[in-house]
Amino acid sequence: MDEKNKNILASAKKDMEVSEEIGDLRSQLSAMENTMNQLKQVSFSSFSSQGTVNQNEIIQQSQQAANQLQQQIQGFRNQTQQQKQQADQQLRQAIQTAMTALTQANQQIQAHQVLEQMGQLIDQTQGQLFQMSQQSQNMVSQQGQQSQQPSQYGQSMQGQSMQGQSRPSH
Repeated sequence: MDEKNKNILASAKKDMEVSEEIGDLRSQLSAMENTMNQLKQVSFSSFSSQGTVNQNEIIQQSQQAANQLQQQIQGFRNQTQQQKQQADQQLRQAIQTAMTALTQANQQIQAHQVLEQMGQLIDQTQGQLFQMSQQSQNMVSQQGQQSQQPSQYGQSMQGQSMQGQSRPSH
């Protein structure tokens, strides 16, 4: 159980690290987009200053390149978003699994404590029963001794009285 909890917590920690890395990637992606927009504006202004020779062709190529880069960035953004959502979901599942494991461990601890208390109660009851048994045996043996003593005393008294009767009278 302990090893399982360690594995769950290690997995959750790894998922958190991945989530943080994805957050950093998103920041870098935003920075890349800003840089691209700046480059796009600079390239258009420099192309327009070159004159009309091949200007349309250069602008068209630069727009195509910018659009391709924009699509790649958008694809990268979508991919990182999906990875972040998956990492978040895995993290939630790992936390839920850890909470379930901790709840089960707590229930097992409580059950163990109850069983231990029941065992102590059984031991105490057995001890009390043993004492009661010993006391009842002692009482029975004492009563047996007391009941034998008067009968022996009575027999000795009866014997003496019989001896007194058997004497011849003068």
